[in-house]
Amino acid sequence: MKEVTAAIIRDGDKILICQRSAEDECAMLWEFPGGKREEGESLEECIIREIREELELEVKLLGEFSQSIYCLNGNKTHFTVYNAEVIGGILKLNVHNAVEWVTVCELDRYEFMPADIEFVEKLTRHGNGSFVLPTTL
Repeated sequence: MKEVTAAIIRDGDKILICQRSAEDECAMLWEFPGGKREEGESLEECIIREIREELELEVKLLGEFSQSIYCLNGNKTHFTVYNAEVIGGILKLNVHNAVEWVTVCELDRYEFMPADIEFVEKLTRHGNGSFVLPTTL
């Protein structure tokens, strides 16, 4: 099963969301940044690397937000999503079309990738989007 990580990067009451490029699968949909785990790397190393490669930001992980298994065309992907905050770097779009800093209440204004919808719903269910304990599969 493919392993994917993503980050809910926060700055105060804002969350960073990214719009996929027009050339990507699920073009122009919004997502929480992240990507596929490479062989030999931990999930934590994966999300830190992905944020660095995609956005040129350094992040500090603040714990796991949630996990899910997403199935598409018979292929299963295990997602692990982390809470994070920026600790360095200057935001640069290396793979995304756009980024936005939004509040939890504004998330419903954006069309998210199908795999991220569960995480958007979990954020909005908790009102202010405060950090929640990890869930089990």
